[in-house]
Parts: sequence; structure tokens; C-alpha cells
Amino acid sequence: MNTTDKKTCRLCSHLDGEFRVTAAIALLAALASIVGAMTLPETAGGKNALPEYCQLLLIIISTVFALRANNHQTFYKFVFWVLVLIFLREINYGRTLPCFADPDNPEKFKKWKEIPYGWLAHPLIGLYIAAVLAFFFWKKLYLTMWEILTTSRIPVWETTVLVLAAVTAQLSERLSISSSVEELFELTFYTSLLCLLWRFTRGQYKTIPGTAKES
Repeated sequence: MNTTDKKTCRLCSHLDGEFRVTAAIALLAALASIVGAMTLPETAGGKNALPEYCQLLLIIISTVFALRANNHQTFYKFVFWVLVLIFLREINYGRTLPCFADPDNPEKFKKWKEIPYGWLAHPLIGLYIAAVLAFFFWKKLYLTMWEILTTSRIPVWETTVLVLAAVTAQLSERLSISSSVEELFELTFYTSLLCLLWRFTRGQYKTIPGTAKES
């Protein structure tokens, strides 16, 4: 076996191309986002629209999977706190809740300085992020993350959809293509993330030959 074949074989050992139910769910979510992007009005990407509520629901379900992980419980506890931060970010840390919307324009919201004690928001967010990072390093979870990455085979289908959805959503936002496209592909991203979390927290993943999976 030549050097190229060895490298290819090594790369393949890190990938799991099996098509499971989670892969089908991720692909269906991507297909639904494509169809929705072509047919739904721009208002579908507005704040507090249905796609955003669906995103929040997926994040909540993901936190449940993280808290009920069958393995690496401490690491997935960290993942839980990260997901909480993502949830808060999706609602702009509470600033874009319906109760703060302008009665005459549901897409317009108060600024932090217009909300009582709103000036506390950014310092509290900073403290939260610092606390989560401190937990990550205190528990040496970078070692656990490295162990997972070096012993687990990456589910190809779910990961590919996740990455493509993230790139599409970011490009849509940065290039101001369409808010509905952005929100729909964020929804696909969170669907793929949920599928991956389910597989890894429930032990439904393959390991690289020669490595041991934690029981």
C-alpha cells in the first residue's frame, strides 16, 4: 500500500458514511429550507416568526439530550451551558421578546438603554461566558473533547448538512440576501446539531478501529 492509499484509508477510518434516520431528518430539513426559501415571503424571517420559534424548540430539546447524556456527562454539561447561551443569543438575551416590541411595528424593539436595568445585560452576558469558559478549563474538558474527536467516527451526512447550513445562513446574513433564507437554514443547522447530539449523547456512533469507546 503506497503513502496516498494509507492516508486515504486513515481518513476513511475517521468518517462514518452510514445513512441513518438522523441523516434522513437532516436532509429533509435542508430540503424543506430550500423549498421554503423559494416560496415563503420575507416576513418568514422576521423576529418571533415561526422558523425562529422552531429553532428555539430544537435548542431546548438539544439541552435535554445534553443533560441526559449516557457518556462524558461533565463534557455534555458544558455543552448544555453553551446551548443555553445560544438560546439566549437567539432571543437577543431577551431584548427581542414580543413584550418589548413596538406596538405599531412588531419588527422594532427597544434598545437596552430604553429597558429598565438594560445596562446590566452586557456585563452579565460577559460574566456568564467567563463562567462557562472557566468550567471548561477547570474540568479540563479540552481533553475530553480531544478524546471524542480522536476516537469517534464523524457522521458524514449530518455533519455535511450542518456545515453547509451554517455557511448558507452566515452568507445570507452578511450579504443581506434574505432574512427568511437565513432563518430557514439556521433551522436546518439546529436540526442537524440535534441529530448529532442525539447520536453522541446516546452512544449511537462508531469508533475509530483500535480505540475504545467509553461505556
